[in-house]
Amino acid sequence: MLTNKQVTLDSCITSRLRDRLRKASIIASKAGRPVVLYRNTIEETDQAAEEEVATVNEQYVVVQVITHGGFMPPYIQQQFVFTFEKFPEWIMSRSGELLSRCLEALDQEIID
Repeated sequence: MLTNKQVTLDSCITSRLRDRLRKASIIASKAGRPVVLYRNTIEETDQAAEEEVATVNEQYVVVQVITHGGFMPPYIQQQFVFTFEKFPEWIMSRSGELLSRCLEALDQEIID
């Protein structure tokens, strides 16, 4: 059961993440390249890797599961597209570690 303090904290974190996503979208637009939120290796062999990559572009957060390496061309296995409003809830329900990595990456990108 969530307490009022937990709901308030979650609301604060999602608001902070939305704000940073909007700022990152401006940076992505000006730079002409997406901002990487995280790269998460799912499986790796000597020849190939499967990883999840989350990026911010001018309007959306895109999460892709990509296989690459060896003699294989990069292959997108899955792709999810989120608005800046929906992504914070999705990432919070998914993993606290990934949420933290997103915030750290955004803080780095916005400060630099």
